[in-house]
Amino acid sequence: MNVVRTLAKPVVLVSAALLLAVGSTAALSAAGADEETLRLHLGSDGTRFVYSNDGDPITQAIPAPRNCRVSVDGALAAITGSDQGPGLKDGSIGIKTGGSTGVPCARVDSTEDLTVALKGVPDAVKASLDLELKGGVRVDIVVSRDGTEVDTFQIRSGGGIVPGQGVDGSTTEPYTATATAAQPIANCRNASDSGPDAGPKDNCYVTIEPASSFDEVAFRPVSGEVSLEGSGDFGNNPSFDTIFTLAGFTGELGCTEADNTAAIEQGGVFGSFTRLENSDGSDCVLKPYTLEVDVAAETISFVPVDNEGAPQPATYRGTVKFGPQDSANPFTSKLEYDQDDDGPLDFEFMPWCAGDPFATPDVPGSIDTSVIPSGHTWCIVSETTTIFSATQTRTAWDVVGIGDPKMR
Repeated sequence: MNVVRTLAKPVVLVSAALLLAVGSTAALSAAGADEETLRLHLGSDGTRFVYSNDGDPITQAIPAPRNCRVSVDGALAAITGSDQGPGLKDGSIGIKTGGSTGVPCARVDSTEDLTVALKGVPDAVKASLDLELKGGVRVDIVVSRDGTEVDTFQIRSGGGIVPGQGVDGSTTEPYTATATAAQPIANCRNASDSGPDAGPKDNCYVTIEPASSFDEVAFRPVSGEVSLEGSGDFGNNPSFDTIFTLAGFTGELGCTEADNTAAIEQGGVFGSFTRLENSDGSDCVLKPYTLEVDVAAETISFVPVDNEGAPQPATYRGTVKFGPQDSANPFTSKLEYDQDDDGPLDFEFMPWCAGDPFATPDVPGSIDTSVIPSGHTWCIVSETTTIFSATQTRTAWDVVGIGDPKMR
């Protein structure tokens, strides 16, 4: 038995939630077979972030510091910190403390914290970090996604190491260590000290492998000091850049039948999203996107990204399905979403469209964006509930939206 509702207030709830964010920008191309990376290079030959996939590399230059203070906030990544924010000196990023223009600008101590946030690139799945360590180091490295902590690792060196705790790294130069979600403590066996820089002897190339993807990493020393570097102490060898390995984009969306639809189905979750013409009639520019499902949480994530310099007032139509689900009464729930990617999830009911979005579109091939209720960016066109048995249903929602949504 199918129950179909169109353009009317529903009485029904879906157990999955949708999260939506508008306006992310970056000049990116879609993922290919090669591994996608975001590199932080801090050498005598330049300071920059570089995003690489199967397209042309995208570079975000890091400007020269002023009195050691540096501002890093671009299309690919941002770096923030406590006190007066990040400082940069001699290829090392630390915290700019009050009045200091010396070495402290390039270190983070136990009263400070430093954060690197990914912006216009896919989430990271692991990171290899060029760290300079001073003293009896214990530094917590906290990785998060959408403002929610994913994992915390602790890197130790010198007097910070406790015999019998943690996984030891290499004992010869170049010093390396790996921390995983299963073994989150890693011991760097380098020549960590509190004296002048010792080149690569006091660096440790640390790889962290969280349980799931992340878009932010924070450095919070418990003892000793740490600097974030990118191959400068290794003769600018890019193999020792700080490297984020990225999940990669699923593909690119255009506005023709050949390239305008993304679809996925895993477990009881299905989603199909079709890009329509831009609401202002402007030329369609390809948008990289990711499309993912979390079967256990019964959630779906659809994330298109604008190309830098060519923001697209894109419109979409989509269908999402969840279930079969156990329900004594299949008509007791509603579809929820979060319409901005601003950290903690803030769910609200997705409204029904105030009219037919296809009757009088803004431009041919688009939708009538005026039917989306004020304060919202997506709305429901129709809902269909299929009853499998007395206790199981499957619900499909037809939706339309504007901007660059992020759904989950």
